[in-house]
This record gives sequence, structure tokens and C-alpha cells, in this order.
Amino acid sequence: MLIKDAAAIDKNFATPKGVIKEDVIYHNATELDVYGVTYEDGVYRRMSYDVAKRISENVALISSECAGGRVRFVTDSPYIAIYVKYRSVAKVPNYSFSATLGFDLYAGKRYAGCFVPPIDTTDVLESVLDVNAEGAQEYTLNFPVCSEISELYIGVKKGCTIGKAPAYTIKTPVVFYGSSTTQGACASRPGNTYENIISRALDCDYVNLGFWGNAMGEEEMAKYIAGLTMSAFVYDYDYNAPDAAHLEATHEKMFKIIRERNPDLPIIILSAPKYYLDETDKKRVAVIEKTYQNAIKSGDKSVCFITGAEMLKDVKDTALADNVHPGDSGFISIAQFVGDALKAFVQNK
Repeated sequence: MLIKDAAAIDKNFATPKGVIKEDVIYHNATELDVYGVTYEDGVYRRMSYDVAKRISENVALISSECAGGRVRFVTDSPYIAIYVKYRSVAKVPNYSFSATLGFDLYAGKRYAGCFVPPIDTTDVLESVLDVNAEGAQEYTLNFPVCSEISELYIGVKKGCTIGKAPAYTIKTPVVFYGSSTTQGACASRPGNTYENIISRALDCDYVNLGFWGNAMGEEEMAKYIAGLTMSAFVYDYDYNAPDAAHLEATHEKMFKIIRERNPDLPIIILSAPKYYLDETDKKRVAVIEKTYQNAIKSGDKSVCFITGAEMLKDVKDTALADNVHPGDSGFISIAQFVGDALKAFVQNK
């Protein structure tokens, strides 16, 4: 079988084999402001392993995948380099390679480029982007949505400065809980997950608790989330719930556990991002909507419900990458709806 080398045909598909800058100075990301993940026992994690293990073995495993991790910094360097050591790499057929292993970079809210790993990457990535900035600029480096990162270094030109960026305008994080959609499948790159789109638009911190295939609305997870300091909570684990009966047993229960601990917390309830619904889908949406309606009947004024069909109505035939997970157009549309709801709730927090 003939396998073509895309880079030989089009140089824009080439990936660097090692940093080509001889004057690069690396700085450990832990010296800067890291958001959405913490460094624990040699790996970046979205939640403590001991806590995650109490929920399930799979959640413990997935919790060290770095969806939603970000490093924010300011530098006057004309280029940004990264040196990454992976503890594991995720290569999933229907996921973008740039999203599962790659990092992308924003200068302020402007996309500055993606650190795309070579196809044979297994343990190390060293890459560079020329940013050609004049003077100091604020940058956000987004972690990949799946792979485990054991070390991350950010490189700048020798003699240039690098320091911490200003804090987010909304400092208290929004917490997102849900399935693989929440985690970021199938965004083309990390910055295109709907949470990252919202984070840039509202200048807000957030935590991604998406667990592909393993968001089940467990009571232990609900109790963990209830104890977090957050400005809002967004949840959707519709796709991962085995059936409507599972949702019936867990969905409102999760809401009540979190609401009891956080009586004024804005909570946004979502159903699965799907426009064309069969009868089974409709039963699931009805269960989720019942959680919302019961909250409204009890006098709750800090709750919102958005259906997946509503979020995808304008992009219904382009939203999904594989008939399940949103691609970029789907994430952009979801971000618009959820972002508008969050803005009304948290812009003053």
C-alpha cells in the first residue's frame, strides 16, 4: 500500500523535529499560572487521584487527562517554544490528533497557532511557534483534551522576559461536568472546545470535569462538585447515562446535592448535543427537563435549562463530527448558548 508523505507534497503539513531555535530558555510551567489542572505525583490532574478513585477506576484514570488545562503568561519573546513529556498519549480514530496530543496558543483572544505533534509521537514533543510580537504580550497555552502530561516547559528567546499574566476577570471558576463532549471530543484543537471558547469570551476561569464514557452522575461525584468553590455549574451527562431510568435515578439527585450546599449557585442544565431525536432521546430529555421544572416550582431562580436540539438548531447538519460528538461548528454554537446564559449569571462575580 502506498502511504503518501503529506509534508513532502505540502510543507504546511510538516511538523518540526525538535526546536530550531538555538537561543531558547525553558521555564517550568509550574512557575507560572496554571489553571484547570494541578500537579500531583508527577502528572497534571483535573482532580485528586484519591478522590477520583472513590468515584470509579475509570474516572481515576481519565482524571489525569488534561482537558481544560491552561497556562497563562506574559512575554516579549518573538517566539514561544514548548517541551512536553507525556505519561501517555491518546490516539482515537474519530478525534483530532491536534486536540488529543497538541497544545494551542492564544495571544490575548487571538489564535496564534497550534503545536501539532508528529504522527509518531509517543513520549516527547518539542515545538516552536514564531509569534513576531512587538513588546510584551499576554498568552494562553491550552493543554490537550486527552493525553496525560508529566512535564511541561515553556521556552522563550534568551534575554526576553516571561512572567505571570493578569488574573481572569471572573476569578472563581465555572465548573463543567459531563461526557466526552464536555471533555472536548471532537474539537479540531483544544482552544475550540466550547468551554475554552466561553473562557476567552467572558475572561473566566473554569474546570473541565468531562469524562469520556464515564460521566454517570454518581453521588460521590455530586458531593465532590458540591464542595468546590465555583461561580457557576454546567452539567450534561446525558450521553453517558445508560438509559432514561439511570437519568431518573441520578439527575435530579445530583442537582439537589449541589443545590443544598450552594443555594444561590447558578446551575445550567444541558441535554445531549443532538438535534434529530428519536423516542428514546425524547424520554431522556423529558427526565432532564423534569429536574429543571421541579427546581422552578420550588422557587429556584438560579437555574437554566438548554436542550441540545436548541443549541444545534442553526448548525444541525454540520454540528456533529461523527454523529455523536460536536465538531468545531457544534462547539461554537454550544458556546454561544451556554456563554449567553453564563454571562447573565456570573459576569459580576
